[in-house]
Amino acid sequence: MNKYPHLFQPGRIGTVEVKNRIVMAPMGTIGPLVDYDGTFSDRAITYYERRAKGETGLIITGLSLVDSKIEPWETDGVNTSITFDSLWKVPNFLQLTERVHDFGAKIFVQLSAGWGRVFPGTLAEHLARKGARFVAASSGPLFWRPDILARELTTDEVDELVRAFGNAAMIAKQSRFDGIELHGHEGYLMDQFTTALWNKRTDKYGGDLMGRMQFILSIIKAIQETAGGDFPIIYRYGLEHKIAGGRTIDEGIEIARILDKAGVAGFHVDAGCYENWYWPHPPEYQPPGCMVDMAALVKPHVGVPVITVGRLGYPDLANRVLEEGKADFVALGRPLLADPDFAAKARKGEEKGIRPCIGCHECFARLRARLSLSCAVNPQCGDEERLTVRPAAARKKVMVIGGGIAGMEAARVCALRGHDVALYERSDRLGGTLHVAGRADFKQDIARLLVYQVGRLEQSSNIRIRLMTDVTPDAIKSENPDVVFVATGSAPLCEADIRGLGDARWVTPDDVYRDNLPDGKTACIVGGGSVGCETALYLAKQGWSVVLVEMLDTVAADLFDANRLMLLVLLKQYGVKLLTRSKVREAGASFVLVDTPGGEKRFATDLLILCTGRQPVNGLGQAVREHVKEVYVIGDSVAPRKIKDAVWEAYKLAITV
Repeated sequence: MNKYPHLFQPGRIGTVEVKNRIVMAPMGTIGPLVDYDGTFSDRAITYYERRAKGETGLIITGLSLVDSKIEPWETDGVNTSITFDSLWKVPNFLQLTERVHDFGAKIFVQLSAGWGRVFPGTLAEHLARKGARFVAASSGPLFWRPDILARELTTDEVDELVRAFGNAAMIAKQSRFDGIELHGHEGYLMDQFTTALWNKRTDKYGGDLMGRMQFILSIIKAIQETAGGDFPIIYRYGLEHKIAGGRTIDEGIEIARILDKAGVAGFHVDAGCYENWYWPHPPEYQPPGCMVDMAALVKPHVGVPVITVGRLGYPDLANRVLEEGKADFVALGRPLLADPDFAAKARKGEEKGIRPCIGCHECFARLRARLSLSCAVNPQCGDEERLTVRPAAARKKVMVIGGGIAGMEAARVCALRGHDVALYERSDRLGGTLHVAGRADFKQDIARLLVYQVGRLEQSSNIRIRLMTDVTPDAIKSENPDVVFVATGSAPLCEADIRGLGDARWVTPDDVYRDNLPDGKTACIVGGGSVGCETALYLAKQGWSVVLVEMLDTVAADLFDANRLMLLVLLKQYGVKLLTRSKVREAGASFVLVDTPGGEKRFATDLLILCTGRQPVNGLGQAVREHVKEVYVIGDSVAPRKIKDAVWEAYKLAITV
């Protein structure tokens, strides 16, 4: 029997039967995934096809525009988004739908009216210099660029957008898409029309709730008239915005009732908006299934399927949500970036073989940088053809020194290519800093990544693992490898310009996560990067009183916005005192003196924690080159960086060996 029967039961959305209950949530399709003319690039088509091959039941594309003229989306004559505005694009769209359908998956296109008040900041600046005028439901500043004012759309322009949706639906149907999802969440243009906080209009598209819903209702009617009443429409929206003046749960339920009567075939329910980005884009600090309750609240009030979303990349949890009747489908976004075979592996009961999303949002950081969508732990994502793992032309003897994330990835990929791999690790276990990085309850996906990586190595017949082994130049000479990867990692910096540091009880973050701590209840953390902030939260959740001191004017600046915003909320919730533009000047056995903008302050402190960075450990680099021609230094051995950097570096080099 299938281990997850509810997850792999067929379901229906309107007239469309879906082979299982796994939906690929829409994610940004920009940069190299978009051709200059607003069509899907070959890379984009392969990207979606790969998720269909992995047995995903329903794929929803990233947002596509219905019009690129009213809102200034073209830059220098080049489209920056997929646009469903011309029939001549149908042959391109048919390539996508045919290749997805080949694997038994269904595919809906997500259609959007545009960004409105949340128009991307960097692109807005570029277009503003060229004289572009930005639009919104009502006049107001852009969220990312409050110095730029958006004008209110005219009634005629809104009418034109409605007609554009009808035209886009006709194009989608001719392109053999199975249905449409309307992009009505997160504070984008459609969401702005439905929300009193952002819609101050006095025409037929404003006023009370029914007035504010006229834009959406008109769009639905236009789609039904051009594509037919049996062409399914899913509406994606946040049940509540979780901000003052935004949508409440009661209003969100009333919206569902209105749209159910209007003939939508399903609802895709989340929460939040850009003001609290950690809701619609939940980071690792959010608990698994963080928005299931939103879908569960909608479900009793409608007669059509409800899709839930939000950190559901755990087969047992996803199956339980369906079993308990809290939703009819589960949508996965980033988990399908990390592992396109999520569904296939879950169906076979191979959940330990699922490469986990670690909630870091490196994928969205790339989108912000106008790069293609990809994944920190899966470099092949979004570039499947170029970065595929192919058999090596000649079998080589590969020696990997260091069993952290970079070393494990290099060993894994080299073994997949057919090389004979020996992996040496000086400690008694593989994983390196993943063991400390995944210790906190809010970083358990790092621990899952460790289990995944070790499992792949242990299952490979091409890898010999040597633990508790120090590698010396003589050992390298004796091994006589063709290729060496040096992945000896990094160590905490244990220096700080603090008077009296020798008298204080101080430790590193590694000591904290290994529970190598003296007794105490008050701590001062030096350094407010992500490591310092997460260490502060870890201690505060255990009952410590924590002061964090950072010399810069902000903390956790190395994190993506959604992650940083939520971490700040949690630090406040657990009472961590943040001192920015400050410096620990002196420390003693039971105190610290801190220079702050308001003058010197003294804090009683049982423990000082130096979160001042790490330094590479690479004593073997030059010695290896004396014996081996093909040598690669990777990961933190080069410079301490993020998991993404270690994985990508190891992967991209290993596929060339």
